Amino acid sequence: MIPAVLGYVLLGVAVFGRALFPPEGQMIFGDDIHRSYFFFREFFNQSVSHGVFPWWNPYMFGGEPFIANPIVNIWYVPTWIFSVLPLPAAYGWHLYLHVVWAMIGMYVLSRQVPDNKAQLTTSKYAYNTGAWISGAVFGLSGFFMARTYAGHADVIAAASWIPWVVWSFYRLGYATGPAYKKSFALAAIMLSLQLFAGYQTMAMMSVIVVGIVIAAVCIEQKRLQPVFSALAAGTTGIMLAAIQVLPVQEFFRMSIRTYGFPYTWHAYGSLEWRSFWQLLNPFIFGNVTTYAGPPPNFTEHSMFVGVVGLILAGTGAFSLFRSGKRQLQAVGIGIICVTVLGFWISLGPNAGVDLQYYLWKWIPMYKYLRIPPRHLILAVFGLSVLSGFGAAYFIRMLSRIRVVPFILAGLVAGEMVMFGRGFIELKPVPAARHDKEFIALLQADTEPYRVLQNYGAWLPQRDAMDFDSGLSYGVYSATGYDPSILRPYFEYVAHIAGESGEQAVLSHDIQIPYLTPEAAAGIDRLNIKYIQVPVAYDPFAGVARYRKIMESKTSEYRLYENTGVLPRFFLGSACGTVRVVSYRPNRIDLSVNNSCATTLESSEVWYPGWEAYIDGKKTSINKTDNVFRTLIVSPGNHTVIYRYNPKIFVIGAGISIGTVLVMLCFVFCGPLPGRMKRLTAHPVRK
Repeated sequence: MIPAVLGYVLLGVAVFGRALFPPEGQMIFGDDIHRSYFFFREFFNQSVSHGVFPWWNPYMFGGEPFIANPIVNIWYVPTWIFSVLPLPAAYGWHLYLHVVWAMIGMYVLSRQVPDNKAQLTTSKYAYNTGAWISGAVFGLSGFFMARTYAGHADVIAAASWIPWVVWSFYRLGYATGPAYKKSFALAAIMLSLQLFAGYQTMAMMSVIVVGIVIAAVCIEQKRLQPVFSALAAGTTGIMLAAIQVLPVQEFFRMSIRTYGFPYTWHAYGSLEWRSFWQLLNPFIFGNVTTYAGPPPNFTEHSMFVGVVGLILAGTGAFSLFRSGKRQLQAVGIGIICVTVLGFWISLGPNAGVDLQYYLWKWIPMYKYLRIPPRHLILAVFGLSVLSGFGAAYFIRMLSRIRVVPFILAGLVAGEMVMFGRGFIELKPVPAARHDKEFIALLQADTEPYRVLQNYGAWLPQRDAMDFDSGLSYGVYSATGYDPSILRPYFEYVAHIAGESGEQAVLSHDIQIPYLTPEAAAGIDRLNIKYIQVPVAYDPFAGVARYRKIMESKTSEYRLYENTGVLPRFFLGSACGTVRVVSYRPNRIDLSVNNSCATTLESSEVWYPGWEAYIDGKKTSINKTDNVFRTLIVSPGNHTVIYRYNPKIFVIGAGISIGTVLVMLCFVFCGPLPGRMKRLTAHPVRK
């Protein structure tokens, strides 16, 4: 085990290289990291350094939950590295460690599959080398490496747990007697750790693989008990991760992802039959920057497992039918099914029989998934396992040639390292490309006003200040770059833009719709004081109420000041004043002086967990336009406090802690109940 792990550590170093110790002012490049994730981590670190745990994010989309955003996954211990190391180095290590973890997990799983000590004794080199090759192919595959360049840190972290989850549930399927309880706990813990890692679509992929593998185990053993054990362990794993899962689901249910998208939206980016040439030549349609193949991009269609790995996988599939070992054949056929299923779903409508469509029609989770090729992780997983079988087969056949294991491992390692290194690039930290004059102008305004970047989030004008970088600079934005946009807020913006939410979301699913001067009243209501537009598309030019205060010739943008903007907080009747005493992520203190009964209006987004207190007495929060927080205030001088107190985390933490206690009691407090003991004591057929 130790030599195998050391080998993976060295492979990772060979691939990531300088990204682990970047020069001053540089860091590993990943598009989403540089454009979004970096600012989330920086905001968290800044907040904690000032003694504030930022449950709420007031800097994007008029305000949204912060800790509940799956990008943050602060309960996942490996993310604490972002608070320990400088961020430019932390991202390189975070990606590196998860790639190595994926390789180790696949090694452990591949050695477990034979599940026969006699085989491991008589064919030690074959199975060990084959398992090692499986890990190298999986961790350095196109799925992981392309996503490193894309900056999909959460996808990589969650996907690295797939082999660990499958391994633990596979063990559970065969566990008997005293070992059963520990195997049960291990499976639940592994699934919970994957859920904590974020990007829960990868947990769904694990469930698919586990389902197929457990079905194979049931067929081989001719009993259904493994199914019940897997269901119970899976439920326990979800409950262990409740502090992560419940807030994320609450956020998700209030986001634009709940729209009923047409199937064409879900099927967008489906694999095409010509895409399979990428298994032989990953750059046949270009690399990550020059890609000209089937949409949407290189990353989503990346599935390379190496030419050597592919040959070994084919050999492995062939060898399974010649093994004569019932258990190995049953699980091996399951792995082949996983591989075929991954490719089949990824093809979407191009498959002839559109399996993706039936999943979308009948399984609720598929109502929220887009881009079928994200199922390529299933194909990559299956090919990686099969490559290990193939390597073991060659080594056994050529057992007299002692150097065969080293030759195969060397060929795979060399090919995959050369492939992976092509996705590792150092670039200046995000702040280096930002327009300091532009940011300084926005920061100089001490009142809580918002800026609107009124153009596509992919245009070069974003280099002046990335859409999410207000998190780092303390600049409030009316938009952002994130698929988790609260639906009521999005619908309000779409309405003032002259569209319905259903129409707008088809073209704007990571930012709010574009606004024009015709939406002046809504722009004022949203507290948008500054509007940045490209010079080439400037609907605000010549409109009197929008005063041009800055123009960049090099970056080709203009910045306007909206002279009619409403303050963040104001009274519904002109019978007094509102002053912001303190504005922090989780708490807002106001001083209100009014001579009549009226409403205290705001452009703050309503969300469960927000509480309001007038002169120390809790009061209910109403909604204006189904989105903005509003209070009713009586005449007089008042102290008003808004406080974000998300009880969903308390509920989630209670479930998580309670599940831990029950599971500890289950594992350590006495024998199994009689019925369960009889079921788990069933002999295993070899």
